[in-house]
Amino acid sequence: MNYMQLKTGPGAVSGEEREGFCLKAYRKSELAGLYFPQAGKKGALQGLWRWIKQCAELERELERSGYQKNRKFFLKSEVELIVRFLGEP
Repeated sequence: MNYMQLKTGPGAVSGEEREGFCLKAYRKSELAGLYFPQAGKKGALQGLWRWIKQCAELERELERSGYQKNRKFFLKSEVELIVRFLGEP
């Protein structure tokens, strides 16, 4: 069970049921907006960072992958890690 399933509980829409999400490099604000579509850019980024910080294993894996916090985008490999731990947006 991934972090998103823990947060959303039973009946949540699974990745297989969603269409249109593509594993690729994303601007941080773009990916955050997919996870928090009702929030503004700043709120979405804060929400995504909160989820990443709450998932210590994801945070460690991002560090191991060479994640750079000042970069404006997530690499495809980083998006794959985020999706693996948080589920698809």
